[in-house]
Amino acid sequence: MKSNLTFAMRLYRIDQILQEEGSASFETLQAALQCSAPTLKRDLRYLREKVGAPIIYSRTLNAYSYKQNKETEQKKTVSPTLPAAWFTPDEAYAFLAVLQLLKKIESDPKALLASDMRALRSRMLALVPSDLVQAKELLKRVKVIMPAVPDIEAPFFGMVGLALGQRRRLRITYFTRTRGQENAREISPLRLVNWRGRWYLDAWCHETSKLKTFSVGNIRFAEMLDVRCRAVAMRDIESALDGTYGIFSGGEIKTAVIHIDSKMTPYEEHSVWHEEQKVERCEDGSMILSVPYAQETEIAGEILRLGEHAKVLAPESLVECIRSRCRQTLAQYEGSEATK
Repeated sequence: MKSNLTFAMRLYRIDQILQEEGSASFETLQAALQCSAPTLKRDLRYLREKVGAPIIYSRTLNAYSYKQNKETEQKKTVSPTLPAAWFTPDEAYAFLAVLQLLKKIESDPKALLASDMRALRSRMLALVPSDLVQAKELLKRVKVIMPAVPDIEAPFFGMVGLALGQRRRLRITYFTRTRGQENAREISPLRLVNWRGRWYLDAWCHETSKLKTFSVGNIRFAEMLDVRCRAVAMRDIESALDGTYGIFSGGEIKTAVIHIDSKMTPYEEHSVWHEEQKVERCEDGSMILSVPYAQETEIAGEILRLGEHAKVLAPESLVECIRSRCRQTLAQYEGSEATK
């Protein structure tokens, strides 16, 4: 038998011929596959016995075909589960992305697991079927461009992680950028979240008695306390913090209704702003996107990224937020040298 790749492709070709032609003689299949008679016999036997494909031979027609039953007659097709001929899109992305991340950890002298990464990468590369593609060729011929991760100092990330793992409270000094103020807080760390390359801490704030999200990079001081964390069920954390667009929650949950024109729709129709978003296709090729949100500042930035190709239809408060941001942006250019 030839390589697994050639083998898999032969099986797909047999299936394609039987699906499209309805039936085919042994000679027709052999000519299409350009293989020997014993090889074709093995392939047909594999499809029947291993894959469960209902291939039958008719002496009257001197041809092979799929056996039809009531279900397949209604569907007009038979769908045997054939072996994969190549990686799936998600599989290729995940596999190569993980290899890149492991290599990054390996080269970080501060990383806790750095010494184990080379062996782990080698084991992963050993999983690549050599008949499919050589591991070195895969790394050379398939490129995954990872999103750039900002290099932000977070000196207390380790302290936060340790407290999270040991279920201990933290006393922190937190800098709120919007107000330019530092405040002391006692918090119960509940979950670390990475959003667009930045680390955030979901925690119970004992000063406000609320679930809050803190940017780990904005923690100016942290001290672990010999006090157990407040117990909060994960379903309550997810319900409170994961229901809207962006990383910061709080306030009334609203729905942004955004019209995206036909020029930008092909690029945005598969974008996921939030797992509970809704998309409505319009006859002119445009789309209407509905996204739950709580903080206008975050979602406004995403909308403005689309420029003139997006228009907010509702709610009015978000419409006014976008208007205000656009006026402020335009004011930066009015009377400047660039407009003369």
